Amino acid sequence: MKIFTADQFNRFLQAIDNFLDEEADLILIGGTAAALFYKASRATKDMDTYNSISKKLRCAHEKAKAMTGLNIPLEQSSVVTSPQDFEDRLQVYKPEMFKHLIVKHPEIIDLILMKTGRCSSGDLEVIEDLVRKNKVKLNEIVDRFTREMKTTVGDLSNLRLNFLAVIERCFGESSAQKLDGQLVQAGFVSQGM
Repeated sequence: MKIFTADQFNRFLQAIDNFLDEEADLILIGGTAAALFYKASRATKDMDTYNSISKKLRCAHEKAKAMTGLNIPLEQSSVVTSPQDFEDRLQVYKPEMFKHLIVKHPEIIDLILMKTGRCSSGDLEVIEDLVRKNKVKLNEIVDRFTREMKTTVGDLSNLRLNFLAVIERCFGESSAQKLDGQLVQAGFVSQGM
C-alpha cells in the first residue's frame, strides 16, 4: 500500500474542501494527525477519523481522489482508546486554508495516549518521534494518563503495560519501573485483582 506525505495530505484536504458546498467536520487521528500536525517522520497510508463521515464528505473525498490522483483511504476508526475529555481539547488545523472543511485533531498528549491503546511497534516509533520533536514532558503524559484513561473500554492492566512500554521507550527503563507501582495503586489492573 502506498505511503503518503504531509504535503500530499494537505493537498488532498484542500481538494476535498473544493468539492464541498457546506461545512463538514473531519477529526483526524492516528498516523495522519502525527505526520500532518506534529511533524512525525513516519509516513502513513490512510486518513483515520474519529467522527463519522457524512455522505457529502464521502462524495467530496471520491472527487478529490480523482482530481489529485491520490488514492488516500478515508475511514472512521472502529475502536479508539482515548483520554476522557480529549474532545474538549481538539485543535483546529489551519482554518484559513479551507472554505467549508473544518479539520480538527487531538492535542499532542491526547494523540500519544490514543496511540498507546494499540501500542504496535509502529505506534511506539511514532510516539517516540512525537515526544522527541515536540519536547513532551514525562509528568504531563503521566498526569493525563492517570486522570483520564481509567474510563477507557478494555483491560486496564493491558493499558498499563502499553503505557509502561511507551514510557520506557521515550524516557528510559528506570522511569517505567518507578511508575509501575504508582499505576497499580491508581487502579490500572485487571478486574478482580
